[in-house]
Amino acid sequence: MQFRYIVIAFALIVMQTVQACPRDVQQWKEVSIPPDADRVARMVRLYAANHSKHEWRVSVERGHVCAQLTSVKLSGQHERPAIDGASSFARVDDGWLVGFNHGEWGGALYWYSPDGKNKYKVSDHQIVDFFSLPNGIHAIEGMAHLSINRGSIIRIARSEPHSHWKAITVTSLFAKPYAISMHRDNAMLITLSNSLISVDTDYNISILLHDPPWGNLFPNSSVLSSDQQKLYIGMRQFVGEFDIPTKKVRLLIPSGAFLHKLSKKEEREIRKQLRQ
Repeated sequence: MQFRYIVIAFALIVMQTVQACPRDVQQWKEVSIPPDADRVARMVRLYAANHSKHEWRVSVERGHVCAQLTSVKLSGQHERPAIDGASSFARVDDGWLVGFNHGEWGGALYWYSPDGKNKYKVSDHQIVDFFSLPNGIHAIEGMAHLSINRGSIIRIARSEPHSHWKAITVTSLFAKPYAISMHRDNAMLITLSNSLISVDTDYNISILLHDPPWGNLFPNSSVLSSDQQKLYIGMRQFVGEFDIPTKKVRLLIPSGAFLHKLSKKEEREIRKQLRQ
């Protein structure tokens, strides 16, 4: 019984800490990550972050970049049809385009009627997110599992107003995409597992950042600042801030209470394994 009270008290403390933290990431603090030259220390810090119980999703609210835990339900979801296993939605004039992405277990792109009762399969793409360009609706898709790490940008269109939707690949990506943000000039800023890239409207790729610190932190969202000079990326434990002009990266947390740390024993074991 005493243990139960301890667990409940701890849960209440965690809840109060989460509720008290500022959502505006401008109020967050930077966590320093050891440089590449200090490989072991860098890997220890990122290993600890990978085992954090906190995962942040970023959004823009009233011109401010904000973050909230992914466990918090997004507003507006009630407008979508209730479809088990769906990971992404795009409203179209005749219903919904719905993406499914279950990693190594597969994925698909479907069309659903507005009420969700009728459907047909469009493709086998593993949809991460939808976005629009002047020439129509697009999506980023891909998978990273074991030795497989691939992705692409697809365009989804109909040949006639009442025909079925079809998906075609417009460019391949060299890793799985995790998030996309659109610059005001329609350039696509795409967060990959191993880099950050920019793709122009002709689908030409430019690499903005090699080997970012979020490789194993599973980014889930990204947004641009109001001046379009910084890209913020939601992920496990951190929100990443990428300064576009300087190409500098900072990792942010609301407070030290959200920084997952290893025990001394765990850190010794990891350092031993990394040095072997």
